[in-house]
Amino acid sequence: MATAVAQSNDDLGKLVVRVTVGSLIIFHGLALATGDMGIPNNLVRWGLPASLSWLGFIVEFGGGVAMVLGAYARLGGFLLGLFMIIAIIMAHAGLMGSQNHLFMIANNPAGNHWDHYFLETQMFYLLGGFSVALLGAGKYGLNIGGKWN
Repeated sequence: MATAVAQSNDDLGKLVVRVTVGSLIIFHGLALATGDMGIPNNLVRWGLPASLSWLGFIVEFGGGVAMVLGAYARLGGFLLGLFMIIAIIMAHAGLMGSQNHLFMIANNPAGNHWDHYFLETQMFYLLGGFSVALLGAGKYGLNIGGKWN
């Protein structure tokens, strides 16, 4: 009985992680599809075609949907984690003309205390994506994708 309860709790934990990470990253993918020019402008500035931003849409939106539905959740999580490593290297590591944010703490607008780690959102998606890739979808989901779920 205790084993069944522990397994059920594990599966509920996997559900919470994958739905949280997946549903939040979907909004980033939708922003790319509906005109957010941040990524396309950076791609052009780095000498790459702006059309590569569709790769971001596919990973963020498609990977997010995969995680939420529990269909190829591991693949969606892995691609999201990999995408975030590339994004951090390209836009936040001081390479390609960007400022190095890797060890930056943001200052509170009032200027009276330190606020948060500058890359907390990026690290949430990177580590959340890899967590889903390692844990899998659990039993609550469509369970499509074999070893990739």
